[in-house]
Amino acid sequence: MRIVIMRHGRPELDLDALKKQKFSSLKLGEIVEQYEQSALEKSQTIPHSSLAISQSCQFALSSDLPRAIGSIEKLGLKEIHETDAVFRESPLPYFNWSWPFLSFFTWAVALRVLWLFGFATNGESIKTARARAQTGAGKLHQYATEHGSVFLLGHGIMNRLIAKELSSKGWKKVESNGENYWSYSVYERL
Repeated sequence: MRIVIMRHGRPELDLDALKKQKFSSLKLGEIVEQYEQSALEKSQTIPHSSLAISQSCQFALSSDLPRAIGSIEKLGLKEIHETDAVFRESPLPYFNWSWPFLSFFTWAVALRVLWLFGFATNGESIKTARARAQTGAGKLHQYATEHGSVFLLGHGIMNRLIAKELSSKGWKKVESNGENYWSYSVYERL
């Protein structure tokens, strides 16, 4: 059995372009909410290895966010595809502060670290995210059992949490090509 977990392609609202700009935490929250609804940037090219591995699977799943659905369509997997909110990214929590102004990168790192310690204002708790990841890993295992191979088009943090759950259930990571857009990891279980 095989599970392939891939990160979505580059969205129209690319957060990498904002990393050095300074915002309040409240403004950062507005940007993150816009990002969650951002569609896939249409002109990008999919790496050949990502296209090939996605099309080698018998069944595909994705989150229900626009950038994930757009990525599935760009990969040509719409016909064997099912969406599920359980695979959504865990929203970045943020303070309702209009000061101080810090770089997007600084806020994102600080808030995600605080999230690991339980901070969840305007977001989802890590406990809830881990429970979703456990549910998602269970679904992937079920579909891999039924179809032999399953493909998940997901998001950075949630993909990591799901991978951790899969590993705890005996799945082994046999391949990975990073954590950028269109990157993937392959898990196998005998």
